[in-house]
Amino acid sequence: MNKINRMYVLSFLFSLHIALSAYVNSTFLLKIISEKYVGILFTISSLATLLLLTKSVNILKHLGNRKFVLWTLLVNMVSLVGMILSKNPYLIAASFIALNTTNTLVIFSIDIFIEHFGDPKTIGKTRGIYLMITNLAWMLCPLVTAFLITREGGYISIYIISFIATIIMTIGLLFSVRNFEDRSYTKTPFLQTYKFLKENRHMLAITMINFILQFFFALMVVYMPIYLYEHMGFNWSQIGIIFTIMLAPFVVFGLPLGVLIDKCILKKRTLLYIGIIIMSLSTLSISYITSMSVLLWAFVMFMTRTGASIIETTSEVYFFTHIKEEDAYLLSVFRDMVPVAYIIAPLVSTLIFMFLPLKFLFAFLGIIILSGLYYIPHLRHNHDYGIPNTN
Repeated sequence: MNKINRMYVLSFLFSLHIALSAYVNSTFLLKIISEKYVGILFTISSLATLLLLTKSVNILKHLGNRKFVLWTLLVNMVSLVGMILSKNPYLIAASFIALNTTNTLVIFSIDIFIEHFGDPKTIGKTRGIYLMITNLAWMLCPLVTAFLITREGGYISIYIISFIATIIMTIGLLFSVRNFEDRSYTKTPFLQTYKFLKENRHMLAITMINFILQFFFALMVVYMPIYLYEHMGFNWSQIGIIFTIMLAPFVVFGLPLGVLIDKCILKKRTLLYIGIIIMSLSTLSISYITSMSVLLWAFVMFMTRTGASIIETTSEVYFFTHIKEEDAYLLSVFRDMVPVAYIIAPLVSTLIFMFLPLKFLFAFLGIIILSGLYYIPHLRHNHDYGIPNTN
């Protein structure tokens, strides 16, 4: 097995770890904190993530990507132990913050490995396979999670399986990247990075589209399980079915879209227009569904992720087409959108809850998604591989 295929397998294992607990974290945290304040823990972890990503180039220059990801995985495993064994609310909260933070940092490091081992001429295929593999893990997990959460052990058994998957992934990574040699990572001051993005509006535009996508994910991951379980009255077996069908588009569409983009059969701008409109309208409709039909909810959720999968694949291909491996500062900004979204989304939702019920959060989100249409015309049409460093 070549190195890029090994990275796909390891990415699957780590995505399995993240996906198993992602949709139950918010309901698990209800044991120690009120529904209205669950978002605060996500905000704190996102602030920590943002700080570390901002310092990522300095850390990579000092440790290298291999040591950085191994230390991050160690912290990740320790935090899982805290989630499994602790009964103390403060320790559980601290463990969750550490877990959420390190999850994003590991993905950041994997991005660098994928960029290093992948073929720059087939970025669409490389990112398409990567997204398909990782999203397969996300698709498989809701049914497993639903099965486990209704059995004795519940949440704890989910975190135990996540811990085992992380151990296997770490061992595999030790052998897969032992001869990895870091490129010379570019260290760029914040103001210079801001100036670069301002001058290269297409890179700023794709970053903002990524932010809107991550904002959507942040609100859906935190509040959709709560809404279906606490407000609509679905049980976890039903939610597991809904979420499994919901996540299918990421597995089905990622690779074909990437290949078609590589071959210039599909235009990235057109795909983004289609993805944003589908995601916006289907998300907005959630606020007005009163039916308890699992099939209807599964269909609507499927459509939200159809739009999201189109946006995710297209934006990832566009972004990685226009950077090089050593441009870690730009990758950091792009991945910053995850913690930034998790900082802003809970604050926005808390403000909305002061005036409106939870269900109207999704109508608001559908409208916000439409703002992505503004940025699409700023994208380039070409397929330049890599951009010059700003230094």
